[in-house]
Amino acid sequence: MKVLRLRMAKLMLLGVLLVNLIFLYYTWNTLLWRRISRVLAGDEMEPKAAPKLTPKEKVRNANKHIRKSITIVFYGHYNFEQDLRASIDSILDVIPNMPILVLQEGGTEYAYPPVSYERNLTAGEDQTVTFLNLAFDVRHTRQELDPLAAIRTKYALLMPDSVRLNSKNLLQKILREINTIGVAGAQAQPKEQRLAVPPEETVRRMVLVPFAGNLKSFSSCARMRMDLPNWTLEIVATNDSRRCDLFLQKHAILLDVAALGAMPEPFALPFPEMLYIQAKIANLSTTVFSHAFQEGRRLFASFHTKQRRMELRRRQFREMYKRLQIKRIVRRAYTVLGKPPARESSWQFHQGVLDAQFSSSNMSLPLVTDIDLFGCERTTKSCIGTVYNNRPFYSYLDKHTPPCCLDKLRTTFNHVLEEFENVGIRYWLDNNALKSAVETNAISPDAYDIDISFNVHDLERSNAMKKSQSKPYVDNEGFYWIKATDGHYFRVQFSKPNQVGVNLLPYEIKGAEVRASGFFGWKASTFAADFLHPMSTVLFLGKSVMCPNNVLEYLEAKHIKVQSQDMAMDD
Repeated sequence: MKVLRLRMAKLMLLGVLLVNLIFLYYTWNTLLWRRISRVLAGDEMEPKAAPKLTPKEKVRNANKHIRKSITIVFYGHYNFEQDLRASIDSILDVIPNMPILVLQEGGTEYAYPPVSYERNLTAGEDQTVTFLNLAFDVRHTRQELDPLAAIRTKYALLMPDSVRLNSKNLLQKILREINTIGVAGAQAQPKEQRLAVPPEETVRRMVLVPFAGNLKSFSSCARMRMDLPNWTLEIVATNDSRRCDLFLQKHAILLDVAALGAMPEPFALPFPEMLYIQAKIANLSTTVFSHAFQEGRRLFASFHTKQRRMELRRRQFREMYKRLQIKRIVRRAYTVLGKPPARESSWQFHQGVLDAQFSSSNMSLPLVTDIDLFGCERTTKSCIGTVYNNRPFYSYLDKHTPPCCLDKLRTTFNHVLEEFENVGIRYWLDNNALKSAVETNAISPDAYDIDISFNVHDLERSNAMKKSQSKPYVDNEGFYWIKATDGHYFRVQFSKPNQVGVNLLPYEIKGAEVRASGFFGWKASTFAADFLHPMSTVLFLGKSVMCPNNVLEYLEAKHIKVQSQDMAMDD
């Protein structure tokens, strides 16, 4: 019986094993064919669903992405009235450990009183706020003095003082905007249609984020055109945010640190105007973002702090125009004709400072053009300087005569012309000035003086020339009459220190010839008296000015070639 039971148990065990093997075979075979059929049909395997993140994990990942991408840079503030502590706290309360760099200008008028920042760090929070003084310090290396070396992210958000950050959503949106290739407004496009910027590629675009407190009644954008050979900067107000070369009201700027480092001096004052000029030259485009940052505490509310800030801004702009060699500012703004500007918004009062009230946003108003000159004045020296070999210094820089000097030259010429015509002196326009009058009816952009020749026998008719024979004479309008030391000719300068002026060349008529009377050089050529009988006229600087007849032959006799044969002569 025991043997029979043992055999029955073995048979049952063998049967169970066979059944399991058969079941396993058919199951594996069925699943294998299903896989093969899916592969043959081209169906992809369904991806595994990503594990759901908790709200805390989502916030942590978003903050980490922002911290790795953006460094917030505070610059352009004034220590005597600032809101840095509250601004930094509002950012760190939303995004802990956010890298923040505070750049401090080195001058005592900016750095005093000193600003410090301390924060009660919570668990997991580090000290990520860095203060960097931009003043030169021989004790530090070049790397330590370089503000860009302190930025370790791809982008920098240049933030003005007094801001309140309520959430990280705006930072995420502007980061998405600058990380998108293509047209502006990427935040409104579907996610699948956006093309991300490769990490190694430099983004040559600036995202401008305005503030909620900006005035809607004034234009925020302006177009810029720089004409460096003519020392000119032109600024035109516009409401077109797609062509915003300069944002006038309060705003933040997000841009690539590599593009910032390619500029010669990105953190030069006045800021951000100097940054925009460098960005314009570097052909960086701009995008005005549709959302806005929230304002912090109102700054410069008192008259004293407002005046102190304005005086510093005046100095900054004067220094900027000097460094950029800008002598003429052309501004085109929409204003009410005939309405005198308020004292605080007057261009003359601000002395070239660009402010938020540059132009009205109402484009139906007339577009008014104002031209302001910066440079030589009656109490300063001429911008032309000493001239060697008939070439001023700026000609070697591929520049024309500064417009402020041309303006003073026109004024002096008109004054001399009025004096000669009032006393009846026989004169004629001569040399290069006559050549310019024949070619263009205007003064040459490279002119640094004007020659007027006159009959020496008429010298006694002018009281100013008579007095200047013995010693320099200043007339009632401040013009400086002087007899030259290198010859018997006269010169009328705009003033004693400002030597921009007109040369008065005396000629004597002897028979059929006209000869220079007491001066020498290439201008003292002898020519036939027939050129002065009768006299002709030419249009020059809007006036009919006396000149020799047959002017082309006259200039040819003086070895002066006229480029155009179209003479603008009066009968």
